[in-house]
Amino acid sequence: MNRVVLDKDQYKLIPFELIEKEKRLEVVLAGENAEVEIVGLVIGKGSEEKSLEAYITHAAPNTRSNVNVRAVLRGKAKFDFRGNVRIEKGAKGADAYLRSDSLLFDDAKMGDDTPALEILEPDVKAGHAATIGKVDEQMLFYLMTRGLSRKQAEKLLVEGFVNPIKERLKRGAK
Repeated sequence: MNRVVLDKDQYKLIPFELIEKEKRLEVVLAGENAEVEIVGLVIGKGSEEKSLEAYITHAAPNTRSNVNVRAVLRGKAKFDFRGNVRIEKGAKGADAYLRSDSLLFDDAKMGDDTPALEILEPDVKAGHAATIGKVDEQMLFYLMTRGLSRKQAEKLLVEGFVNPIKERLKRGAK
């Protein structure tokens, strides 16, 4: 497990590519104006089962967290994502967001995609979103009618899907 505690005015970008079977991240925003951004990719193939857990605690005022995960799954691969944000009493002005997006090929499936928001302070902003979708065969067909092989067309769709994460990682810390 990776545990990070951020004090007043600290910022941390936590990039990852989930290569191992599972990963657990724990972040405590302990100081005012602390901010964390967790950005990553999950690639699964064959019968791999991958799991990511992210636990973020907002324990001080005006803290920010942003979790953005994209998964590309092939074969019979499976991915579980559990994101938990807790905003403590007194963490006025906290801003938290969890997002996960998955692109599925073949018989791959998204397992448990459970965002949880535990909000103990009324003056905050918090949200979550998830998208899960199979590759659109009509989109692949269209690309193939333009001269691409199926493999090239799939690669192009995957590149377009993961590009926002790659671009964010290229920019690095603020």
